[in-house]
Amino acid sequence: NDLAGTARYIGMGGSMSALGADLSTMATNPAGTAMYRSNDFAFTAGLNAKTNKANYEGRVTTSDKLNAFVGNTAMLFSMNYDGDWLKYLNFGLGYRYKNNLTGEFEMSGASNGYSQQFVMRQLYNDSPFDFKNLTSWDYTDLNSSWLPLLAANAWLGNGNDFITYPGDSLVWPPSDLAYYEETRGGVHVIDFNLSANIMDRLYLGATVSVSNVDYNRYSAYSEIDDVGAIYTIENDLMLKGTGYDLKLGAICRPFEYSPFKVGVSVHTPTLYYLKEYSWAAITDPDYKTFSTVDSERYGTELFNTTRLSSPWRFNASMSYTFDTYLALNAEYEFAGYSTAEYKGNEYVPLAQNEEIKYNLKSQHTARLGAEINVEGIAVRVGYNYITSPFKRDAYKEMGNASVAETSTDYMNRYEKNIVTCGFGFRGKSLYFDVAYMMEAQKADFYPFYDTEYANPAAKVDCINHTAMATVGMRF
Repeated sequence: NDLAGTARYIGMGGSMSALGADLSTMATNPAGTAMYRSNDFAFTAGLNAKTNKANYEGRVTTSDKLNAFVGNTAMLFSMNYDGDWLKYLNFGLGYRYKNNLTGEFEMSGASNGYSQQFVMRQLYNDSPFDFKNLTSWDYTDLNSSWLPLLAANAWLGNGNDFITYPGDSLVWPPSDLAYYEETRGGVHVIDFNLSANIMDRLYLGATVSVSNVDYNRYSAYSEIDDVGAIYTIENDLMLKGTGYDLKLGAICRPFEYSPFKVGVSVHTPTLYYLKEYSWAAITDPDYKTFSTVDSERYGTELFNTTRLSSPWRFNASMSYTFDTYLALNAEYEFAGYSTAEYKGNEYVPLAQNEEIKYNLKSQHTARLGAEINVEGIAVRVGYNYITSPFKRDAYKEMGNASVAETSTDYMNRYEKNIVTCGFGFRGKSLYFDVAYMMEAQKADFYPFYDTEYANPAAKVDCINHTAMATVGMRF
């Protein structure tokens, strides 16, 4: 999950799960909206700049992407019951950008004897076919990646040998490798929140979230020799779908005359119903292109449907306020990514579940936030430390990928540090907040994984800068 919400929420590093009284808390601890005693409406927009610097065997490549986005729009209606035990009953409705996946990435460097062609050859050895008499049935009948089929169409070989000579040396050895990727879209969420204030001591809340997945990824991988490109493989993936989950939360003020509060929340797994469209093409040394959607080879639309269950999440938090001048919040969140699961009747999702258990692990997140408020002017700071959900030796096993999966690349992202700051102004009803966020993360990028010879990774520094502003009104 990205750190996303109102500018006040971002300025405090998203650390408001026990403090509450912000529209964004309906996505972390739904009980946070029970702190409201009036109606609220807010609109948040921002600008994001992503920079990826990849160092592959001494060659450094930098890619940048700038995009504007609407991060959060939400409203809350507060009803005063003033009963013996029920004080307020509040209803909230919000939109948020859960994952902003728009970006660019590229790397290049000397081959040094490593090549994706060895991966192609191994896949062919595991599932051989008659590459001298290719027909459309080769695509419909193959039970593993179509990557060697693309190599056969481009004929990466000579008159007698396919990809490698009998001694396992390449027929077309590359001197350099190059990779480019562009991604667009992400996950958008609508939240329906209900919360209750019980005797001004106990706050309860629930949020039902509906997610919309709209993501596109284009990549191009090339192997080059002294003459030019030996081949280029292009991959285009479009992922669409919906997801549903429930969040339950509680905040308690255990001491009657103390502002100290503790909070807990639990997020059920998001059950995604996904449809994946894919396309791949290879361009040979003579600049001829062969595509998986070529009507002569495969004439129907390439897609796969599946259900994906994300991990459970658990959050514990505490906060303290010093009169109206200083607010502090600290929280911890746990997500067990190794328990994520594909659901379906096909054998491929079961193989992917084994990859999840082998490559992923639990993720731990610590958030700290502080706000100083003097006569309606607030200054905020926040910090997040997020551990990696990937194991250090995680890799992409093409033998367990779907047949339409011909991109061999993968990126293992590691620990993330987020620093935030912001300020805001509160009037009688109108308010305005701005925030800045910097995310720093290191990653290992592999254009492919060679099972016999461990190929090196491109060492990647990922830096994201985000600025956002919120305008709102309480009434």
